[in-house]
Amino acid sequence: MSKPAWLQEVRHFCGGAGIEVAGWGADTLIVTAKTPERANQVASQLEPFGFKPVVYDDDAYAGLLTLSRDVAGTRDKIASFDVSRRPLNERLIPLIWCAIAVVFLFAHTLKPWLSLIEVVPLALFIFYGIRIWGWALEVLPEELRVRRGWRWSTIPWDQISAVETAPGFGRDQELVILKLVSGVRENLGSFWFAFARNLRDRLRYELAAKK
Repeated sequence: MSKPAWLQEVRHFCGGAGIEVAGWGADTLIVTAKTPERANQVASQLEPFGFKPVVYDDDAYAGLLTLSRDVAGTRDKIASFDVSRRPLNERLIPLIWCAIAVVFLFAHTLKPWLSLIEVVPLALFIFYGIRIWGWALEVLPEELRVRRGWRWSTIPWDQISAVETAPGFGRDQELVILKLVSGVRENLGSFWFAFARNLRDRLRYELAAKK
């Protein structure tokens, strides 16, 4: 993504005002705000640049504040965000391990002992192929359909009480978890953090629309 025209000026202002920038998008800015009072103060300081707060439940817990120059547009992007499959950077992982396995397959003709190592990338290709390519999601009017390990299951919207994220099992990974009315927590999977948060926000949007 190319840097938006406003970013340099806003970064310069934030540096002078002691506001820590945690991230940015085409129309959005994420800053550190440890308390509600600080969040209100920062929102007021950045209002002259056209930014308005976008309320996310997890921001306060994480000590962050999300602002947007186009709040309605930001919400429209959430509503239309494609959550049907994992992001491209994840879908490439099995291909990378497959390529490594092929390299070892041909290399072991020159050095037979490499055939012992070949098992590792082959196993990882199978593991990530099932985990990543076997995952899919369908947002339907009455239910949420999720495919994990190539097996589909359905969860009616009226059985979902909340959607949240939690730290994942690897670097830059976060879990997306459904809290069900029954008290059960349904783990949709571990994803790259940016996709996980977009998935969480899309499902929250759909859940609110169903109520």
